[in-house]
Amino acid sequence: MKAVIGVVIFFLLAMTAGGGLFAMFFTSIVGGGVAESYLYPIYGGIVLLAGLIVICTVIVLDEIKQLKETLSENEKEAENSQKII
Repeated sequence: MKAVIGVVIFFLLAMTAGGGLFAMFFTSIVGGGVAESYLYPIYGGIVLLAGLIVICTVIVLDEIKQLKETLSENEKEAENSQKII
C-alpha cells in the first residue's frame, strides 16, 4: 500500500510541478501552438505510465526468478533428506 501511495504522490508531483517541463519538452519535439497545448499533459502521462509499466515488469520478473530459485533449493533439500532416510 505504501508503494501505491508513493507512486500516486510521485505522479501528482511530476504532472503538476513537472508539467511545464513536459510542455517545453514536447513543444520542441511535437511542435504546435496554443491549440495543441492541452495534449502535452496527456503525452507526459503516457510517458510516466510507460515507465511505470516497465518498472513493474522488472519487479515481477525478479520475484519470479527468486521464487524459482527458492523452489529448486527446497527440492534439493527434500531429495537430500530422502537419501539420508
